[in-house]
Amino acid sequence: MKLTQKNKYHIFFWLAYYLFDINASFVYIHESFKQFSWQKTLYLSVISEFTFLFAEIPAAYLVLTIIDGKIQILRNKALRIFAVIIIVTFSVVVFRIISHDLIFPYYYSVPEDIARFSLGGIFVAAMNIVFAIAIMLGFEKFIQQNETQKRLMEISKEKTDTELKLLKTQINPHFLFNTLNNIYGLSLKKSDETPTIILKLAKIMRYNIFDSAKNKVYLQQELENIQDFIDIQKIRHKQVKVEFNLSVDDELQEISPLILLQFVENAFKHGASESRFNSFITINLELKNKVLIYSIENSKEEHPETESTKIGLKNIKRQLDLLYPKHSLEINDSNNLYSVSLKILFD
Repeated sequence: MKLTQKNKYHIFFWLAYYLFDINASFVYIHESFKQFSWQKTLYLSVISEFTFLFAEIPAAYLVLTIIDGKIQILRNKALRIFAVIIIVTFSVVVFRIISHDLIFPYYYSVPEDIARFSLGGIFVAAMNIVFAIAIMLGFEKFIQQNETQKRLMEISKEKTDTELKLLKTQINPHFLFNTLNNIYGLSLKKSDETPTIILKLAKIMRYNIFDSAKNKVYLQQELENIQDFIDIQKIRHKQVKVEFNLSVDDELQEISPLILLQFVENAFKHGASESRFNSFITINLELKNKVLIYSIENSKEEHPETESTKIGLKNIKRQLDLLYPKHSLEINDSNNLYSVSLKILFD
């Protein structure tokens, strides 16, 4: 039978408790029986405290079972309290019998100087039993609390992962349909650039399907994907002036895939591509000492924000909240200019 982690914790607990009792017993025997050598004192401490465990351990687990409500007939609170009192009383009796009729006459080879059920003896026995029960209950509740916290964290992580996957599935088809529309427009014009844009699209789709399924990718990969996306958009929107400025001190910094691309896609789809005159998109990205500063500005025509834009931004914000709690996002929308400023502090 394989021991569970919880079983191992309990074994370690009782070993620690046993060692503590041996130390206390050693002091008691040394002061009470000065004629014993330290070796004999230690030996008597080990065997006497081991014997007392036969009264303490069953009492502790029986009380734990009752408190946790695992005994169906003891669902009533009053019955549980009564059962605990009975168990403690019985354990005290067992403890006194062990002490009076076994430990003293057979281990110490002297009769105990008090009666079997004297008031003083019962008090000492009760203190030992109650202490063992109390400290074990506290330890067990500590383990249960940790296990509950661990389960909650696992549930929260599973929920977060599921939500992130859902958000990505909402964004990936959106990007693909936009790109296919671009290819369709070029094919109608019988453009010589159609093969180039198809190759770019294949590269982006490979990234979108395989790499985006990962939790993290290198920043260099994300930036290459953004550049491919920009190249595709520039083929169709030749009137748009695009600047992509980079200053990166660590290209191997990991980042969630597609988290930066979505802002660029939004700039083309709902901004510059709809502007008739002097269309521009300016992208600045700086990574220095684990701090990413990412800004995008684009020209735009004055028109109300579409529902798809709102959904896209909502998805982006939610992903940032889940993935990067240490981030700030500012969005400014004026009559003819749209700007986004994102700051991420990587751990």
